[in-house]
Amino acid sequence: MNQKNYTITKDMIVNDVVNNYPQTNEIFTKYGVDTCCGGIQSIEKTAAACNVNLDEVLKTLNEAVPAPEKDKAEDKPVKDDTELVDAPPVDDTADSENGWMITGNTTVKDIIKHNPETKGVFSKYGLLECGGEYGPEEAIYFFARVHNVDPDSLINELNDVIRGKVAAPEVSADDVESAYENIYEKFIKTAIVIALSTGCVYGAFMLFYMGIQHSLYSVPKVLIETHGHTQIFGWCGLFIMGVSYFVLPRFYAVRIYSGKLANLSFYFMVAGISLVFTYRTLLPLNSHYFFKILILSGCLLEVLAVLMFLIVAVKTVLSAEKQELETYETFLFSGYLWFLIATVAHAGIIYYMLNAGETLIPHATIYPLRHIQVMGFITLVIFGVVSRTLPAFLGLKTPNAKVNLLIMFMLNASVLVRAVSQPLMVYYADFNLPYYYVFNTLYFTSGCVEFLSILLFLYNLNILSKPEVDFSGMEIEKSYEKFVWAGILWLIVAEIAMMVFTVQESFIGVPVSHALIGAYRHAVTVGFITMMIFGFASRIIPISQGIKLHSYSSLTITFILINVGSTLRVVFQPLAVHTGSVPYYLIMGISGLIESVAILLFGINIWKTMSDGKRQGTEDGEVHDEITSVSASTNVHQLMKQHPQTVDILVSKGFTQLKNPVLRNTLARAVNIGQAIKIHHTDLDQLLKELNESLKS
Repeated sequence: MNQKNYTITKDMIVNDVVNNYPQTNEIFTKYGVDTCCGGIQSIEKTAAACNVNLDEVLKTLNEAVPAPEKDKAEDKPVKDDTELVDAPPVDDTADSENGWMITGNTTVKDIIKHNPETKGVFSKYGLLECGGEYGPEEAIYFFARVHNVDPDSLINELNDVIRGKVAAPEVSADDVESAYENIYEKFIKTAIVIALSTGCVYGAFMLFYMGIQHSLYSVPKVLIETHGHTQIFGWCGLFIMGVSYFVLPRFYAVRIYSGKLANLSFYFMVAGISLVFTYRTLLPLNSHYFFKILILSGCLLEVLAVLMFLIVAVKTVLSAEKQELETYETFLFSGYLWFLIATVAHAGIIYYMLNAGETLIPHATIYPLRHIQVMGFITLVIFGVVSRTLPAFLGLKTPNAKVNLLIMFMLNASVLVRAVSQPLMVYYADFNLPYYYVFNTLYFTSGCVEFLSILLFLYNLNILSKPEVDFSGMEIEKSYEKFVWAGILWLIVAEIAMMVFTVQESFIGVPVSHALIGAYRHAVTVGFITMMIFGFASRIIPISQGIKLHSYSSLTITFILINVGSTLRVVFQPLAVHTGSVPYYLIMGISGLIESVAILLFGINIWKTMSDGKRQGTEDGEVHDEITSVSASTNVHQLMKQHPQTVDILVSKGFTQLKNPVLRNTLARAVNIGQAIKIHHTDLDQLLKELNESLKS
């Protein structure tokens, strides 16, 4: 058979062929390709992915369908054939009588909006919470893959529900109630507030003052310590807690263990941060016993908050009844454990400090504590999220599990050994050389292990490899990617600097200057950590709200400013200190203000995105016409609100979920009468008759 006369060509989409020629479904199944990758790829790409002979598949397919008329077949280019089978809009696909199916590139929002009965399917897979009232504007195949749900199974089940082959699963009141709780929002918003007050902006003004005073020591050290504390626990800690409360239930398709405990952890953490910041700042001015009690109370509240967070996280994962532990989980939970260790260690150090009548954290403990917080807690959690999401987002090959497990052990070991060996190396340097050399060797080894494990982690992500899944046919927002790539580059720069400093301290015995250490730590905290927060927040938060980011142009400006500010700080801080140049000091001082503008723009953008999401699907400020007669297009929620007597009629027709006030105020908002009868089949004419009669009575 001459391939140029084929009805079905290699460029056609698998799902399009099946929809137009249902008899081909058995042929695809026979060759083991079925609707591979959601059926959204061309036959050529699908055949290659499934390792089957393309020519043989095409020949068999075309033998099963009517041959095209010769004159049309010869004159018509291939692209016209494909145009004939382009997916129609979802409005058409919703009509089960057409025999049309949802395809892999149909968006979640369109599916739910036009077929609200499918909410039960999403609820079954634990995905009802993703994207607000109608879900995100993401292709269903991509959406399912990111959430670790088999795309083909989900698509098939959705099609079965739409076509009436199976009954739509019911959405429980608990699921609906938790779906729109959005506990994480208060964590994110408060983290932004802290960053724009006692965190990043506070630090920026101190840096600016150092710049105009031409000295890193012109600001009291206690202010730098309290700034660092709010950065770690407020900006990063609250952000990670909030994002964890959002992603963990979605990673495992379960409900969060306890919303009440999660909320309580928020209030304890915020109260603890506020007490520690306020009264540690005032301590040099007034060392009253009452102030010390408040500081220790704040530390205790932080410990309790982290304990609650760990309980919620662990219980949420255990509720999924998983049989095997995945490697990204080991990164996450070792990071969470370091969070607890760092919080308890901080409380113990503060107790020792106050008991000794000091106002500053002992010098021997501050560097190990910061290393545990930054590399043990924050970096390991980021690595967990990245190894779970980035391959799914980019369609990359899944990281090698055994290699990732090795990396996890290497990183944890390096953090532990460095945190222990560094202060002991300094302690024994003056009076016990054998012990000094032992801990010096351990300190150097830990730096090498950290450096190698991070490079190995980045390699194992397969970020330089060709994607396994082609998402080119889907509209997927990729603006977050530049932050991820920049964050990775900053991490590499920081690790190279760390390795240089480690060699200097281990072999030369000369401590690294405060200016260089500050530049290195800034490369990690702003260049890597804050960059990753910006990137993943701009990806996750709009999805959680079911809308697009408020402003992508603002996000681009944020990206430019945060990189410019971070570069100026990392380069000119050591240059200013080691050369004494006044212009360099001024550039160093301005760098913090540039970063503050970036954080302000980011905060406004994220805040407005969450506000836009709340307005979507609500009726605040909206004016609705009075309902005087009921038709198929009448909104169920408005009907029940204006005419409460209609609730009993709807319940008697099988809509028993409407007995629950939570469901009436959420699920019913998205449904009109015509759509509702698809969920519980009933006679439309009879239902409209009874509803209209009730309006007259």
